[in-house]
Amino acid sequence: MQAISKAVLSSAFLTSVMLSGTAIAQTEKAPTDNVESGLERLQITLPETGQTDLESQDDYSPEEPEVPDSILKRAREANGLYQQRENRESATVDNPFVLTPHKPNYFLPIAYTSSPNDRAFLGDADSSESLDNIEFKFQLSVKFPVAYDVVGRETSLWFAYTQQAYWQSYNNTISAPFRDTNHEPEVFIVTKPKQGFLGIKPNYVSYGFVHQSNGQSEALSRSWNRFYVDFMFEYGDTAFSFKPWYRLPESRDIDDNPNIENYYGYGEFNLIHAIDDYTVEIMLRNNLKADDNRGAIQLGFTFPLWGKTRGYVQYFNGYGQSLLDYDHQTQSLGVGLMLTNWL
Repeated sequence: MQAISKAVLSSAFLTSVMLSGTAIAQTEKAPTDNVESGLERLQITLPETGQTDLESQDDYSPEEPEVPDSILKRAREANGLYQQRENRESATVDNPFVLTPHKPNYFLPIAYTSSPNDRAFLGDADSSESLDNIEFKFQLSVKFPVAYDVVGRETSLWFAYTQQAYWQSYNNTISAPFRDTNHEPEVFIVTKPKQGFLGIKPNYVSYGFVHQSNGQSEALSRSWNRFYVDFMFEYGDTAFSFKPWYRLPESRDIDDNPNIENYYGYGEFNLIHAIDDYTVEIMLRNNLKADDNRGAIQLGFTFPLWGKTRGYVQYFNGYGQSLLDYDHQTQSLGVGLMLTNWL
C-alpha cells in the first residue's frame, strides 16, 4: 500500500514538472512570435508600386518638378491668352493659402543704370558719396477678389497691391540703402464687354483707382492719385492693352510733383507677344507734346529655365522708372528671374 502511494506521488510530480516545462517553453517562445508577427505587419505592400515600405525607402529618389505646358499650348487649349490666365487664377483664387499675382513678379539682382539720380537721393551729402550704377531691382504684386457680379454678370471687384523697389545692395559705402520703394495700392472692377464700339470689342475692360507713393517725407516725397480705364485686347498670339488715366488734382501746398504728367503722360500702352514658351513685351508712355516731348519705353524678354521659374531681361529708357526719378531720364538694363508674368 505504501508502495502504491509512492508511485502515485511520483507520477503526479512528473506530470507537474512536464506541465511546468511546457508553460515555460510557451512563455519563452511568445516574445519571438510577437516580434515575427510585428515584422510581418511592417511589410505593408504599397498599392502603386507593389513594393514594401522598407524596400521603397531603399529605392527612393526625388523627382524633378513638373514643367508646365508652354504659354501658347495653354492658350490654345483655353481658347485665348487672357482666358488661360483667367482659368488658372480661378482654380486657386478662393484658396486662402494662395496669393494671386497681379502685375509681373520678378527679381533683377543685376540692374545697371547709366546715370543714377544722385542729387535726388543724396541731396547735400558729402560729395564723395554716390550711388552705384548696379543695384537690385524687384517687383512684388498681388491681388484678391472682394466681390463677384457687382454690376451685373461677369464683373468682379478686386483689391491689389504692387511694390517696386530699388536696392543699392552692393553699395557698402552708404550702408546699402533702398534708394526708392514705390507702393501702389489700387481697387478696380473687371468686366467682359458683350458689345463693342465701332466694331472694336475688348476682351476685358478694367475701371480702377490707384494711389502711388514712395513713402518718403519732405524733399524725397513723391505721390499721386489716378482714375484709369484699361482696355485689354487679344489678337492671335499677342495681347495688348491701352490704359488712359486722369490724375486727381492737388493743391500746390501738398503736391509733391505738380508737373508729373509732363513726364509720365496721360496713359500707357502694353503689348506682350508669346512665341511658344517665350515672351516679348513692350511698354510705352508719352506726354504727346510736340514741343517738349517726354516719355518712356520698356522692353522685356522671358524664357523658361526650370519648373515655373523663368529668366528675365529688362531694358528701360526714359522718365519715371521710379517715382523719385519721375523727372530724371535714366537708361537701365537688368537680368534676373521672372516668377509670374502677365500671361
